[in-house]
Amino acid sequence: MKLFHCSLPVAVAALIWFGAPAVAAETNLAGAPRTVRGAVIIDRTSAPWQSQQIQEPCILPNPKDPTRLLMLYSGVPATNRDVCFIGKAWARKSDPFTWHPDVSNPIFAPGTNNWDSGSIRLDAVLYLPEKDAYYIYYSGTKASVQDRIGLAICAVGSDGYSGLNPRSIRRVGNQPVLAPEPAAPFHEQMASQAAVLREWNAVQQHWNWYLYYSYRGKDGILPGIRLATSNDGKIWKRRFEETDPRGMGQIFSSTPGAYYEWHQVFKVGGTYVLSIEVGVSAGKRWRPVIAVSQDPVTGWKQLDVDTVLQTKWVGVYNDNTIYHVATPAFYLIQNKWYLYTQACPLPKNENYIDGHWDLWCFACDRQIPTLPGGANLYIPGPPATGGHTP
Repeated sequence: MKLFHCSLPVAVAALIWFGAPAVAAETNLAGAPRTVRGAVIIDRTSAPWQSQQIQEPCILPNPKDPTRLLMLYSGVPATNRDVCFIGKAWARKSDPFTWHPDVSNPIFAPGTNNWDSGSIRLDAVLYLPEKDAYYIYYSGTKASVQDRIGLAICAVGSDGYSGLNPRSIRRVGNQPVLAPEPAAPFHEQMASQAAVLREWNAVQQHWNWYLYYSYRGKDGILPGIRLATSNDGKIWKRRFEETDPRGMGQIFSSTPGAYYEWHQVFKVGGTYVLSIEVGVSAGKRWRPVIAVSQDPVTGWKQLDVDTVLQTKWVGVYNDNTIYHVATPAFYLIQNKWYLYTQACPLPKNENYIDGHWDLWCFACDRQIPTLPGGANLYIPGPPATGGHTP
């Protein structure tokens, strides 16, 4: 979700397997969790640079330490809500609810006299083993509304964590890797919030890269998701999905009147999954929404917009804590699924732009179906029977 314009700020590149089975959640006599477990994992008031809101939890296993996770995330200061920074934190895989923000935060800031000198926000983080480097995708602008997508690269370093610092994170070139395309058929005024996935093409012996992005333009304000592809993660070619019945070139038919912002892409078995923040009715109620496909390019379908609605999270939902939920990202950690999001109470003026957003984690124990023949997913909620078996 965001405070930077009239819609809200939400990506890791693939399915993340984070280790061995974990201890089950608190259960009743039947073995099912009593309520949804949820808690604030980073409090916005703990540091001035993130005092208005925290968002976009991009989590990876630390490639140099098999016991730890690392997270990059964005923060907005209450003193200037037109600017955003990126910080980092770590947690033990054995305790994915306890995170330790770095005392040196933020580690990445808007540039100087460049296309991203106004503000930035985090989009996606990938680890490339063959380069031993992190690829950090972010949205940036010269003004206050992030309207282009950039890439920064950081060597992993000896411990996988301390090397993520302002000295080591280097922008790729002096231009964005994906800018809005004003020409037909795209008619874009902005392109932002990249969810990035890559897969090995065994036939052609190279990586296929996929970038799912939000946009503004002739179709309206953040009306849906489009796709760009690449062979190296740096040079991208956008696609216009001709099968979109409304002629918008989106990968699936979005909900009319809703805003589609930050999103994450990953894969479960043979099913591709997009976890998206969606503000129905022009942001009246932000919530996680899921789209799935059996192919990274075509065949995407959005599940019902109420499938993961937070009001269904028994025992944790409250208007005074998580009325709005955004920047949703699902992670499989030690054989159990978790949903990481930003969330805020219902503001007194009912305008989410004025919300105070903390970063949350929710245990996912409810299994749901997706497409016929597709993988089942886990979302917050009690299991139908017994325990949790991904």
